[in-house]
Amino acid sequence: MNLPAPDVRWTLAVDHGTSSTVGAWADVDPRDGWVRVGPVEIDGAPTMPSAVLSRPDGAVLAGRPALEAGAHDPAAALLRSRLHLAASTGGPPEMLSHWPRPTTAVDVATALVAKVIHAEAARRGTLPSMVVLLHPAGWSTNAREALRGAGRAALSAIPYTTPDQLELLDSPRAAAHRLGGQGRLLVVDLGGAATELAVVDRAADGSASVAAVRSVNVGAEVLDDALAQLVIDRAPPSFAARVRFGGDLEAHRAWFRLRTSVRDAKETLAAAGTVSIPLPPLPPEPPGWVGLTHGDLGAMLAPGLEEIAEGITAIVGTLTGPRPAMLVRGGLAEMPRVREWLAERTGFGLAHGGDPGAVSAFGPASGAAAWSAERLGLGRRR
Repeated sequence: MNLPAPDVRWTLAVDHGTSSTVGAWADVDPRDGWVRVGPVEIDGAPTMPSAVLSRPDGAVLAGRPALEAGAHDPAAALLRSRLHLAASTGGPPEMLSHWPRPTTAVDVATALVAKVIHAEAARRGTLPSMVVLLHPAGWSTNAREALRGAGRAALSAIPYTTPDQLELLDSPRAAAHRLGGQGRLLVVDLGGAATELAVVDRAADGSASVAAVRSVNVGAEVLDDALAQLVIDRAPPSFAARVRFGGDLEAHRAWFRLRTSVRDAKETLAAAGTVSIPLPPLPPEPPGWVGLTHGDLGAMLAPGLEEIAEGITAIVGTLTGPRPAMLVRGGLAEMPRVREWLAERTGFGLAHGGDPGAVSAFGPASGAAAWSAERLGLGRRR
């Protein structure tokens, strides 16, 4: 990418999650001098799958193209690279197996981060003054440094950029910054791999600190796996046996496509109450469909939500002072009445009010982009 030097009018934040990666920009509006925020559009959508695929010719695909190519070559696709970053030990990067060429979790994260930067920079024709990468508050120093390494690698491939343009920020503080306000806030982030609970203390000057962190082993990826297994349970026995025990390439392709279909269908299921999942082609099996309902979803969600509620009670029980308001966000939070159920079960009021942006997929990223704009002194100050 050959672009002019960084533009002092905008900043960029990237939230590389387990299931999805999103970006947000903060820009100075020339009409009034205020800073505005918005999502980065990648491949025509405001979010992209955290999928990376290495093709036989050495090319690396990221996002939706990687997910689509993985339907034909599932062994070359990696869908959950952030778990490997989180496990970083500070030693040599762990090599990821089952790929057609040597790759590390840092390489995979670099591909995702670089795609977000390139998408927005290409749209504007200039580079950002700062790039902020988000991470869970509970990540170790080694995990954060692995993420920093991915960001630096992404920037090093672009002329006129330097490592000084990169910052890291934990997701709970970024989400709190997007929400605004003062006082104590409990951020419940129902992510792909797990649910992170973090208590954030917000000061009057806009600064914030994380007072407590706890993780609950409940995430959207587990739900996707369970729903996919339910579809197989309801599929014709010959189809189910082939997918589970076939071991051949076509069986692997069928599982990959089924898992992707279930993931994409969750939003429809949440909104409409029912959804039909197509069984992927698997000759000589005939085509077919399997239906899912809110009842199926509720039966799988209930135990996990109870664990999250218990975690909320436990983390707040370690603190003194007033009860915090609660911001519930993340993929699972979009399921029917999840936020309301957690509020009723724990007795904590929901903090986002009428601001849908605070709980949207790009909420923390937009908060981080605004945070970086303030650090650089861009725009008018409120």
